[in-house]
Amino acid sequence: MSNLSELFQEWNELNINSGESMGQFDFSKVKEIRKSQSKIENSIYEILKNYVSDEILKILPEECGELEMGYNTKDEIFYFVMLDPEFEDEEEIKLLAIAIDVNNKVSLIKDFKIED
Repeated sequence: MSNLSELFQEWNELNINSGESMGQFDFSKVKEIRKSQSKIENSIYEILKNYVSDEILKILPEECGELEMGYNTKDEIFYFVMLDPEFEDEEEIKLLAIAIDVNNKVSLIKDFKIED
């Protein structure tokens, strides 16, 4: 199994490169970088699924492709963000994040706020 710290670092480096390529309008490079990032996201997601409770596993999609991802570099926490299924029929959109840190600690964050 891959080391989460290495996966996080590799993902973040690709994210930085992607931002630089976007700034240069090098969209073919961005697409290439995104493909590499996607493989890393899938690896992290598979690791996460090994550490979540059955309750969380029930609400997770089979694959992470339909989730938004984010990484907190300071705390080394990777986030998989989705619409909260509990509020599916409500007008107000609520987000739910399943987070995994570098030590494989998983947490569920209700009413997740995306910060810039």
